[in-house]
Amino acid sequence: MNVWRLTAANTIGKEETEPVPEEGKRKIRITKVFVNRSDALLFSGAKKMRYPRIPGRFAVGLIADEGSAHFPKGARVLLHTAFPAPCDGVEKRDFTEDDILLRGFTADGFLRDFIYVTEDELSLLPESVSDEKALLIQHIALADAAVEKLGIHRGEHVAVVGGSMLGVFICRLLIYRQISPILIDSDARRVEFAKSCGIYYTAPEDDKLIDAVGTITGGRLTDNAVCIMTGNMETHCKTAVSVTKPGRSVAFCGQIDRSLPIDLSEILRKRLTVSGVSVGTEYIPAAINLVANGAIDLGVYRKNVRGAGQMEALFKELLSRPDVPVDEINILSLV
Repeated sequence: MNVWRLTAANTIGKEETEPVPEEGKRKIRITKVFVNRSDALLFSGAKKMRYPRIPGRFAVGLIADEGSAHFPKGARVLLHTAFPAPCDGVEKRDFTEDDILLRGFTADGFLRDFIYVTEDELSLLPESVSDEKALLIQHIALADAAVEKLGIHRGEHVAVVGGSMLGVFICRLLIYRQISPILIDSDARRVEFAKSCGIYYTAPEDDKLIDAVGTITGGRLTDNAVCIMTGNMETHCKTAVSVTKPGRSVAFCGQIDRSLPIDLSEILRKRLTVSGVSVGTEYIPAAINLVANGAIDLGVYRKNVRGAGQMEALFKELLSRPDVPVDEINILSLV
């Protein structure tokens, strides 16, 4: 089989090797992998990662062995990015003693023809969910985890700081639950895309933000906030804390590879509850259902599908485009 492996920053090579069967695990033929700018930053070394490493964080595939009652041969599956760390500590750890490993980041990823994983690391895909849509499901699951973390109620206002794909999904899930999101972002194209997804309330991240939020809420701060850990993260963190009412919650959502300076004084003064959300695996079944029944429409995204031979070129292209449109989905087909 083919395996694509990063051996150093900006250095990826293809190897031919046979996968070793692992007891208690299913053999999966990987068919498509979703690649975004974060993957390109890992490729370049701009985001810290231990080498050698097989990249690829989001994938779909087919059951390639005889299967089981729950996962029959040929069934389409979503492969989970996050999985429990082994107890022996061999894979621990690039940065911390985390109990969860992430494919393509802190553990080998999905850019290979075959992989062996446990059934707990798979979700069956219904016919109504295409491979391309399935590649976005874990973003929706992470968004759902962030919404659940806040414990918010119908009719409240929630600031979502950062108009990335994840930020837009959080806003859409809040609307689905009859909660009013306020998307905070200064990028006009991101705001325009958010509005096309039905997100009505937006505000620029500038020195007039509090006034803009007050215009929406009737002179109040937001009931809660979600801070998306991309872009100018230091500013995003300050913004999320500043727009939230005293005694409420702020969730920081995503994965980062470095420390950030955070001013605790306002958090303490406002008695805020702060939480981190980095995986949403337990919400994958709900996310699949949301996509399957059309509650979250993914038809607004533009899909660019390329062959595996264009892998390195795609990484370099994404590196050269720091402003990749939020509605652009880049997919590598391995079949």
